[in-house]
This record gives sequence, C-alpha cells and structure tokens, in this order.
Amino acid sequence: MNFHRPVIMGTRGMVATGHPLASDAALDVLKAGGNAIDAALCASGVLSVLKSYHCGLGGDLFGIFYSANEGKALVLNGSGRAPKKIRSDLFSEGIPHRGILVASTPGTVDGWLELAARLGTRSIADLLEPAIHYAEIGFPVFPHLANVIRLSHKTLGADPAWSSIFFHNGKTPEVGDLLVQKDLGATLAAIARGGREAFYDGDIARSIVRASERYGGCFSLEDFAAHRSRWEEPLSTTYREYEICVPPPNSFGLLLLLQLKRLAEYDLSKYGHDTPEYVALQVRVQEEAWRAGQFWIGDPDQYRNEEILDFIKRFPADLTANRTIPRASQGRSTTYIATADKFGNWASLIQSVHQSFGCGIVVDGTGIVLNNRMSGFNLIPGHPNELAPGKLPAHTLSPALALKEGKPILAIGTPGGLGQTQFLAQTLCNLFDFNMNIQEAIEAPRWQSEQAGHIELESRFSDNVDKLLLREGYHVTRRGGWEFAFGGVESVFLHKNNVIMGAADPRREGYAIGY
Repeated sequence: MNFHRPVIMGTRGMVATGHPLASDAALDVLKAGGNAIDAALCASGVLSVLKSYHCGLGGDLFGIFYSANEGKALVLNGSGRAPKKIRSDLFSEGIPHRGILVASTPGTVDGWLELAARLGTRSIADLLEPAIHYAEIGFPVFPHLANVIRLSHKTLGADPAWSSIFFHNGKTPEVGDLLVQKDLGATLAAIARGGREAFYDGDIARSIVRASERYGGCFSLEDFAAHRSRWEEPLSTTYREYEICVPPPNSFGLLLLLQLKRLAEYDLSKYGHDTPEYVALQVRVQEEAWRAGQFWIGDPDQYRNEEILDFIKRFPADLTANRTIPRASQGRSTTYIATADKFGNWASLIQSVHQSFGCGIVVDGTGIVLNNRMSGFNLIPGHPNELAPGKLPAHTLSPALALKEGKPILAIGTPGGLGQTQFLAQTLCNLFDFNMNIQEAIEAPRWQSEQAGHIELESRFSDNVDKLLLREGYHVTRRGGWEFAFGGVESVFLHKNNVIMGAADPRREGYAIGY
C-alpha cells in the first residue's frame, strides 16, 4: 500500500490532533517540560478556536488518561446534563437537530479545569495562551472550515451574533483569510483568569442563560452552578494481547468493546484483509454490537460498572438477528487529540458540539457556539436514554486507550458520529491482526453503517465486496476514496525501544508531530 503520509517517530513526546496548529502548540508544551495532559489541554484550547464550529466552550469532552503518578488509567466524563426545566412535551414533533431546546449544559470548560487540577503540571492560564492568541489575532481559514461556513450561512446567517464572526464585511471567508474571534478570545481570557467560577458562576453563564431565554430555551443559572465533570473507571476488554479501555456509558465506547469481543473469536488473518468475507463479518458484528449495546448507553447513574462488565461477558454470539435498529441522532463535528510524554503519561481526548455549529446559536458577546447534544436523547418511555430533566444524553464520543501488561501502548480516537466505534474497530484490526504500522492502519479503506441494512464503502474496496453484501441483503453505496465522512483517526503508538509513533488521517486536517 502506498502511504499518503509518513509515520512520525520520536522518543520523548508525541502529539496527534485534528489540526497542525494545535499539534504544534501541544508539542511546544512537551518540549517546555509539560506532560501529556498539559499538551492535550493546550491542543484542546487551540482546537476550540480553530474548530469552534466543531468543538469548544459550548460543547463537551470525554477523555481517557494514563497517569504515571497514579499508575492507572482514568476516565473523565466532561459531558453536560439536560436543563432541569426541560420537559418532554416540548418535543411533540420529535427531538429536532437545531434550536436552543437541544442544547445541554456545556461541559468542556469544567473538564479542562478538572484535568489540569488532577493530572496536569501547568496552569490553565499558561495552557490557554495559544488559544487566546489565535482567537484574538486570527488564523488562516482552511478548506473545510470555509465550506462549512458557506453552507451554514444559508440557515444561520440571520443570527447577528453568528454573522458578526463568520460573515464579516458581508461575505463568508475564503481559504487563507484570517478568521478573528475577539469575543471568544475574551471569554478564554476570562476563564484563564477566573477558572470555573468565571464560566459557570459568572457573566458567561448569565450570558448563556439570557440567550436561552431569548430563544425560548430552558437553561437556568442553577444548571451551570450544579454542573460537575465525573471521574470514572474505564471499561475494558482483552483483544489479542492488549487491554482496550474506553469510557463507560453515556459514551458509545461500549460498542467498540462488544465488536472486539466478537472479533477476537475469529482468526481474521485467514479471511484476508478487506476481502468480501472479512468486511461482511465486520458489518454483522457491528450490527449485533449495536442491537445489544444500545440499551446500556444512557445516563451512567442508571448503572454500575460491574453490571456493564457482566453484560460484556454475556454478550450474545448470534450474528443473524433482526436488523431493525433504531439509530441515535449523530453529528460528525468532533475533534480528537492523542498525546504521550517521556514520563509515561498518555492522553486520549475527544471534544464536540455534536453537529456543525451545534444547535445553531452563538451566544452574543462570548463567541460561544452552543451544542445540540440533547438530540442524542430519545422519547421512548422507559428507555435508558429517554429524555428527562438533569439527565446525561447518550454520546457518540468514544476515545480509546490500549494497555499491554498494564502500561499504555496506544491512544486512538476519531470524529464520525456513529461511525466512531466502527472506524476504531477496523483500524485496531488493521494494526493488531494484519500487522500494519499505525499510519497504514489508519489509511486503509473503510466502510460504515449509519442505518440498519445500509452500508457505505470507500471506493478503494474491490467490487466483490459490494456483490457479497448485496447478496446478504444490504443496500450498498459507494463513496469517494478518502472522504471526510469516514472519520479522521489520530493516534499515538508505542512501537519498540521507547520509540513513539504518531499518525493522522489524510481524510481530514489531522497532523502528528513529535521529538
């Protein structure tokens, strides 16, 4: 296979993120003596500016980290809850994708501060300096950003707060124009000075609540004052000789473990890479994982980890069950960060506002794009993910960390909505079953299923894959060879002799760099 990108290698630190400027800023942190968590936080701040339409202060994050000091993997759930005043009768026509009613309490900022306090070595003020710089001075608009702004202007351009940032001087920006977000820079500077109180108990929270009231939403100051991130134990399963760790529900990470548990029963090398039989097996396993796992993906207060682990052990082997699978709302507007340092710390961090520009509302005077994460709920009575006040919605965000003999060897994640756990399972099999290096594993052709019985294939698969899937009753669609829709996997991998590899997906703007 011809690589589109080289494998990046180093021995002292490695970063892979969704944009070169974020990776560069994070590497500077490592070189200055910061640890992997510091570097991930710095990159997260920068991405919240460069991709404020995809992630940032109005969204959420999940992370799984290996702490060398504590000698274990830890999960931080930085997702936000439904407003306490929300009511299901407000959604008589179903839960929409846009509008203030589908915005949950933003969790990213509290997640940053929790991470910095427990696992970081640098102040949040220091780590946010590059983000503040890019917000205040501007950064060059890249092709995908220019395209999303152009398309979004049709529906969001009437909002003065949105237009003042993204429709400056009466036009959408072109590639290479500088995008300046001074209000966002001021908001980041306020967080750098005042920490949690500045965002959740101060003027920023009041601005969000005022915007909510203006648009007919349900936010109150109580929602912000009550918000807290959650430290959790990871869920894991063994795949080959590796322990694969993911966040527990409300993350979709459970689906990755179920897929790997079933795939571990097969000698995949006998199928051959990307053969029709191999792809068909992966598709069937993914569907079974969703059928069984969806009933466990909801607010974590409903479960204990022990119950979920027992479910994983009992996961059914039937791969021929009915394909009627209700799918959750999804968005591709996510970005991922992987870091590792010379001290043995690792970070696998993902953040999102769910869909491009979230619920479609920018909070006036703050530059904050509010999420639309509550579209991930459903209205099925008694379902674990049924909409309710103060509840955490199901989250497609699924970062992963792999351990070998108790030590981290791989941090990996991807944007892609419901495709996240599908793309990760495919990439891990490429790496561990077909002995590809990490960049080759990421660049291999992908498939995805967003709807039961419907498969999308990148054009690099052979025609025989289509023919077998069609015979098995699937509707098959061909897409381009390197499409944005098939994710943007970034990864850091411990190779050998303390050499760390970094890899990024050519399907998006990802960039790996180390030293």
